[in-house]
Amino acid sequence: MELDVLRYANKISSAAHVAVMKAVRPGMKEYQCESVFLHHAYFHGGCRHVSYTCICGSGENGSILHYGHAGAPNDKAIRDGDMW
Repeated sequence: MELDVLRYANKISSAAHVAVMKAVRPGMKEYQCESVFLHHAYFHGGCRHVSYTCICGSGENGSILHYGHAGAPNDKAIRDGDMW
């Protein structure tokens, strides 16, 4: 049972990452990518909560593992070439 739950969470999380990759465009804010992820997890997977704070860093923020919290919000505008 526990493995089934973990597999399901992985499946939904992976699909949410794909949804973000399809939606991201230059000019969007990082928090909009976070919103796509959370929406997909809840709307398509029924996951009302996530296990971790979303890290939606682009450009120089993409290498900061603890980015995306109140002290360092996902608020940067995504520029062309930031996501490669």
